[in-house]
Amino acid sequence: MAREIPLAPQHLPIVGHMARLVTGAPWDVMEAWLRERGPTLRFKIPGATYIASSDPEVVRQVLLGNADNYVKDIRSMAPFLGLLGNGLLTSDGPLWKRQRATLAKAFRIDALRNVADVTRRAVDRSSESLADHARRGTVVDVGALFRRLTLQVIAEATLSMTPEESDEVLPRLYEPLVAEANRRVWLPLRAHLPIPARFHYDRSLRELDLFLRAKIDARQRQRQAEPDRPAVDMLDMLLVSLAHEPWTAETATLVSDELKTMLFAGHDTSSAMLTWTLHSLTRHPDCLARLRDAADEAFRGDAMPDYETLKRLDYAGACLKEALRIFNIVPIVTRKAVADDHFGDYLVPAGCLVMLHLQALHRDPQQWPEPDAFRPERFLGDAPGQAWRWLPFLNGPRSCVGQHFSLLEAKIVLSLLTQRFDFIPEPGNRDTRHRFNVPVGPAGKIGVRVRRRT
Repeated sequence: MAREIPLAPQHLPIVGHMARLVTGAPWDVMEAWLRERGPTLRFKIPGATYIASSDPEVVRQVLLGNADNYVKDIRSMAPFLGLLGNGLLTSDGPLWKRQRATLAKAFRIDALRNVADVTRRAVDRSSESLADHARRGTVVDVGALFRRLTLQVIAEATLSMTPEESDEVLPRLYEPLVAEANRRVWLPLRAHLPIPARFHYDRSLRELDLFLRAKIDARQRQRQAEPDRPAVDMLDMLLVSLAHEPWTAETATLVSDELKTMLFAGHDTSSAMLTWTLHSLTRHPDCLARLRDAADEAFRGDAMPDYETLKRLDYAGACLKEALRIFNIVPIVTRKAVADDHFGDYLVPAGCLVMLHLQALHRDPQQWPEPDAFRPERFLGDAPGQAWRWLPFLNGPRSCVGQHFSLLEAKIVLSLLTQRFDFIPEPGNRDTRHRFNVPVGPAGKIGVRVRRRT
């Protein structure tokens, strides 16, 4: 297939490129190939051949110009199907269009206005914990701090869960599910072997499904008893958007799958983004000082700024976007061609697997001069357009429906915490990313000591 497309180096008989891919982080290996022979090439693993590209024009064609010809590659997402169900991240076709329309209502502007207050309360709780660390002089695990905080935010915004309920239920269920799903990406047989991790996964998934269905059933009964009751969270908004449809077991499953998707995507990616951004800021005190100046301007006293002010936390947003560009928590996106297509002179046969290598695009020196440098000003108002050069949330009809939620939450968290505390990085902190897990977090802990600011 597509033999005119350059073949990646280090190809071996029978195993193809698999031997090289498993020797390091696979997205890093592919990035090196694209630098050498790209921006479009093909590589082989047993049972499949992929076209990989970091060409912005190819990315635009797949995500926008001919988007209907490229569907999600369910094979690569299979380990996460239990965790996500048939939610927006995994569905396609008419179901995806229905879900997209439904969730767009849940993430509309009036819903985002509530996110600010939910986030402020979570930051206040985290500040109490950080103040205790400051008094005792102990090290804070930044990743754990942000996982707990973002779980509390998404749990309250989605299900009106208390922080106590969130802390007791969600980490216990979600963390082992996510960890096992990532292992199964590279070792699919784990799903069928009689090992303790498999039974723990199955048990946690059943408990999560039962927990969410109980929440949904109770809320549906409440809405039937009080049909005019204002929506207080995203579950309410989902139910309101489905009110004109018969309530069936299929509808309840649809809502449950969307909640699972929101809980997973709404905390794991956000916590990784915040972790990498704070890590970067501790190494760039000039950027941190500028961020604090903007935070001092926006957050004066105890009053929460209005929504328009929060949206304009431009420098915090620029720091987050630059960290996403450098660290690439979602480094690749895979699609499958429905019909023949062409990338320039290259044939893309029907059934071909196309991998958009976002990491290689984000770190391409032709697109981003000095790609390893942390320079948030790239994303400020006078910077040139980044629509098809910066794609952590994708673009086009399949762009992330929750991106405004995630960025608004992260801007508030980052601004308030850096305004309240000094963060002194531990000497052992490294930029090294996890080899296989997605979203891609640090390979080791990012540790800081904190000092309360006056």
